Amino acid sequence: MKTLNSASKSQVGLAVWLDRFLAAGILVFLVLLPFHLVIKTLFIEPIATYWKEGLLAILVLVWGVRSVLAQRLLLTGTLLDWAGLAYAGLIVLRLVLDRSGAVGWWGAYISILYLPLFWLVPHALRAFPRGLKILLSGLTIAGGLVALGGVAEFLLNRALFPSAEIILRQGYPDVFVYGTQLRRAYFVLDSPTTLANMLAILLPIALVLAFQARQLWETILYAVSAVLMFACILFTFSRGIWAALAITLIIVAVYKFVTERNRKFLLGMAGLAGAGLLIALAVLLSQPVNETDQYTLELIQSEYKAVPLVNPVSLVGETPLEGTPEHQEWRIYDPIDRVEDEREVIFTHPQPDQAEEVIYRLALPEAAALRFSIALSPDVWIPENGDGVIFQVFVKESNTTSSGVFVFHRYLNPKTNPSDRRWRNYVLDLSAWTGKTVDLYLIAEAGPQHNDSYDWAGWADLDLGSLAQSYLAANRPAPQNPVAAHLASITNWAQDETNRDRLAAWNLGLAAWQENPFWGSGLGVTGAASFRSIPEHALATESQVLKALVELGIPGLLAWGFLWFAIGQLALLAYRNAASPEHKLLLLGLMGSLLVVFIEGLVYQNLEVKQVNAYFWTFAGLLAYLAPQPE
Repeated sequence: MKTLNSASKSQVGLAVWLDRFLAAGILVFLVLLPFHLVIKTLFIEPIATYWKEGLLAILVLVWGVRSVLAQRLLLTGTLLDWAGLAYAGLIVLRLVLDRSGAVGWWGAYISILYLPLFWLVPHALRAFPRGLKILLSGLTIAGGLVALGGVAEFLLNRALFPSAEIILRQGYPDVFVYGTQLRRAYFVLDSPTTLANMLAILLPIALVLAFQARQLWETILYAVSAVLMFACILFTFSRGIWAALAITLIIVAVYKFVTERNRKFLLGMAGLAGAGLLIALAVLLSQPVNETDQYTLELIQSEYKAVPLVNPVSLVGETPLEGTPEHQEWRIYDPIDRVEDEREVIFTHPQPDQAEEVIYRLALPEAAALRFSIALSPDVWIPENGDGVIFQVFVKESNTTSSGVFVFHRYLNPKTNPSDRRWRNYVLDLSAWTGKTVDLYLIAEAGPQHNDSYDWAGWADLDLGSLAQSYLAANRPAPQNPVAAHLASITNWAQDETNRDRLAAWNLGLAAWQENPFWGSGLGVTGAASFRSIPEHALATESQVLKALVELGIPGLLAWGFLWFAIGQLALLAYRNAASPEHKLLLLGLMGSLLVVFIEGLVYQNLEVKQVNAYFWTFAGLLAYLAPQPE
């Protein structure tokens, strides 16, 4: 009997130490995750890249040992268990059935990597209930520090931790609102959008902690973190998150008022929104009026084809003053108008340290304008094939000492940027040289790394004619405050660059789903997984719903819907049964965080962002922990 008691005590002691390790490991994992790119620079490979996977694997192993000691699988005992298992089960089933190799493995990795946090977090908190405040505080402080860096980046107007991913995609580390020099902050994440998504999840929790803090220093700490997060979200200029936060604020306030008639909370939320608007207004008014590009107008294909160019002459058939261009026929699918578009191009291939130039001597007509399009050949849309091409147009008066002007500059890299996998259509206003003879240079230059591999650059159409200034004035945005223009562009689907890119992604996603509407095309055919394993066919859906449909078909949509149904049902159940106002407020914050993920996920594949994915499953686990447990 004594031996049995000793063994039992030893087992209990082991369980306690395992739970302590699990709780500490979760905290370290979640707090360090926002700084993953910094960690990558401090350690050697493979630790630098895979520390998070290694740590999570150890934590899952510890949880497994605890399940063995407890003689049961340590799940949450809620409907969300079934939703999580159904989602994970579908991923594993498709991985086994599809046998798609690296593509499927990358797809499964990205889809369910952080799902175990849903079970790890509530178990650790049941062992150490006081750890809830520590966990939420750690996340808030980490978010506040990242936000501080983002705010500093915006104010100093330079990238503080240049992103290798952004440099690869566009050739330089800075991100600006399209057509302006208004910087978008991203600090230690991979893009402004990922930064905004991460902070938007943490912001409601920071506000809850600030409201519930009992010590003055705590109130100040959490409130400052919340203000920094809000300001940084503004400075990312991520319109999707702006809209998601606004909609979430309205839904949460209305729900609170309808269920409890709590006018104080409603007024508080209105005050918070008002303060946010004042901050936004201050940012708005602090920005100078942005002058639009005086020469270049970019158009979608349907508008480009309809440009009322008078007496057009195609330069494609003309003999240039200098250069021996090769003529080719390229067919590129247009994802916005959903048509195959074949055009004759002037083919140019720059050298590593020497641009390829084709020069035309032209007598410009009245109200001169040039309509043209550029692209890289679809045959070279593979990341290993170089780093893209810089297209430029230079104009100078012939036979004069005039220094000339660069009237067009655009970097295309369809090898890593899907939005460049189509014709880019432009109109150049050359009316400043009306009646003069000019030398017009078409310049193709190797990308920022001076890698000329497969830089198959094409200039199409090149129609020179006359174009009424009234047309240019009607289609070119008037000089205005760039923040106001950016906000107004949310509804501009015809001309706004990012909206066109998103529309193209949705159309491509829908077309891909229609190829396999019931079963889908398999794991890893979209998003980050496809860029790693099949980059030449990579597809960004810009929607979690569309991603589920494209990869997993109707079963994927049902699994996704069941997951969110279970989250909503559990959140409402927990809220109705909350034991105290503090408990209710915390649940309301969690509901707000998860609602932001849901809304943003409709227009962006946000669960592919590692921080968003990890915090999503963590907060889902917190819901399960705070919900009433079945007897």
